[in-house]
Amino acid sequence: MLRIGVVGPTFPPIENIARVAKRVEEKGYDSLWFPDHLMGWFPQSIWTSDIVGILAVYSPHTFFETTLSIAVASSSTQRIRIGSAVTEAIRHHPAMLAQSYATLEHITNSRVILGIGAGELENVEPYGLKYEKVVSRLEEALKVIKLLWSAKRDELISFDGKFFKLRDAVFELPPLKRRPPIWIGGSGERMCKITAKYADGWLPTGLTSQEYGEKMKVIEEECSKNGREIDEIEKGIFLNLIVDEKREECLRLMMESPLIKAGALLAPSSLYEKLGYEHPLGRNFYPLTDYVPARYSRREALEAIEKVPFEVVQESFVWGNVEDVIDTLDKYRKHGAQTAVFWNFTFLGDATKLKSSYSCLDKIVNYFMEQN
Repeated sequence: MLRIGVVGPTFPPIENIARVAKRVEEKGYDSLWFPDHLMGWFPQSIWTSDIVGILAVYSPHTFFETTLSIAVASSSTQRIRIGSAVTEAIRHHPAMLAQSYATLEHITNSRVILGIGAGELENVEPYGLKYEKVVSRLEEALKVIKLLWSAKRDELISFDGKFFKLRDAVFELPPLKRRPPIWIGGSGERMCKITAKYADGWLPTGLTSQEYGEKMKVIEEECSKNGREIDEIEKGIFLNLIVDEKREECLRLMMESPLIKAGALLAPSSLYEKLGYEHPLGRNFYPLTDYVPARYSRREALEAIEKVPFEVVQESFVWGNVEDVIDTLDKYRKHGAQTAVFWNFTFLGDATKLKSSYSCLDKIVNYFMEQN
């Protein structure tokens, strides 16, 4: 069984969120997800009409606030799950995350998912916050959230952590049905351990199907150490997608589109090195911890994009025609994936492919609905 989710709109008009959410539900998708960003993944210096076409009307850094987006999406839907992909506990205090998502549990009729990770440098350091010990901070935040959600009425809550301290705190917003499930976004060694210990779901990105299976085994081993069963955790995968009825069109976009190539800059240096290359942004480059795209001039960005090897672009996306994508998803499914969440990059390479690429994705959803 494989369920399909998709990333929702992040830019105006606000009516787009409710409209897309309704369409997603009607087409049979399982879930709708919203990123929690202040800054996007592309330098605004290359977000110009000669590169992105009509998309230049907006900035690459245009993002509605995540929890409000979830609330709006819930207003036009009844069934689909709606989550953050993903938030963090650097900009957001865990007590506020606990309250916001407990509120969303009421608004969405228990359909919300708290997707959370360690955070990205681009959303933190430029805004005057320290980006350090982020994985330890995440684990402590999860302890605080779960502590607050498990509190009884009239209970005073205290917690003496390294990053967060509570003294005589209270949390008395009861669940409508249940507390929101927590999905962890990340696949490093410590993130796998945290997933096994605290998570209801797992939503990593940047993994091949084989790597996904290897990480799954790590989580299963860690679950055993924590007295849990791996089946207690829903297994997801977050995938960047390039899809078209013609495979050749996907190849063209990956070879010609500066924005698609810029997406491959988000791959870690380890992928480049595995394929025999050096990352254009430097040795040991890791996008979550090193990349602030707003700081790259047009010349710097285009020079880096020009150095991205085609093999790396191919490895950075799930791509191809409908049948190709289904075959790739089957590989993830065989390694235990239960939910695949797509961020559709296709129309970033060619804005005229917005509708056609989502039509292809609809066909993929239909295939797995029939299989399920």
